Amino acid sequence: MRDRGLISRIGLVLSVVLVAALTSGAAAGSVAVVVERDVAIPAGDHHIPGTLTMPSRPAGTTVPAVLMLHGFGSEKDEVGDMYARVAEDLAERGYASLRIDFAGSGDSTEPWTNNDYVGMVDDSRVALDYLIRLRATNDDRIGLLGFSLGTKVAMGLAGTDDRVAAFASWSGSTANGEQDFQFFFDTYYETALAEGSVVVDLGFTVVELSLEWFDTIAASTNLDAMAAYSNPLLAIAGTDDTVVDPVSSRELIRWSGTLDATLRILPGADHIYHVLTDDQTLAEQVMTITADWFADKL
Repeated sequence: MRDRGLISRIGLVLSVVLVAALTSGAAAGSVAVVVERDVAIPAGDHHIPGTLTMPSRPAGTTVPAVLMLHGFGSEKDEVGDMYARVAEDLAERGYASLRIDFAGSGDSTEPWTNNDYVGMVDDSRVALDYLIRLRATNDDRIGLLGFSLGTKVAMGLAGTDDRVAAFASWSGSTANGEQDFQFFFDTYYETALAEGSVVVDLGFTVVELSLEWFDTIAASTNLDAMAAYSNPLLAIAGTDDTVVDPVSSRELIRWSGTLDATLRILPGADHIYHVLTDDQTLAEQVMTITADWFADKL
């Protein structure tokens, strides 16, 4: 079974992290209790692995929440643990979050060949449903964060689901179709067409891309969908991003239907904000900007 080993983890893995309270109004030296637990969200014939982070809150109250969608070949904690770290930043501000693994990634028991654009959008919608069903979350204050390909997936959700109250993007892949993945189409599509899938070594991980992955990416109309999105929007990118042109973040805002948009192009930042180096300045800047923006807009 695809979900073997995950079901037993539901509600059983609890980690309590003590972090200094940074929210305004917190007493000096006070401590906020942040509770994280692994979840396995039912989604038809499979389960979606996730990590739910909840801040401390008075009994009977609800908190806003953010759904985080990871990038291509990554996993729910993201490169340099950026999603795990921003989850803590959000919790310090009184916000819950849920970060999930797509098929073939992280704790997913599905094969990589089950991964395609339509499936990622569908799983994201199921995860959104899960967040909204939680008694502890405020149904009217659910946000969305996408990183790289995760932005493209998030656009497909935000542009078709009015329950998304705020949307933030990091290094977003935003174009319709295969434009941001042209190298993969030029290099690997013919093999996938002939054999049904192709194994690709990304350097940091190995993925097996199905023909459906290529075909659903090619057919994606995420940028068109954003015309229907009118809630707050944040787009962050780096001037030195050689993976996705930072102009894509400008296009995300230009094609959206929102009048409340913030664009931050960070000088010297690459696609992952140099998070794998000793200097964490840019990565920390991205996470702080994002957590503060959600605290203001959501």
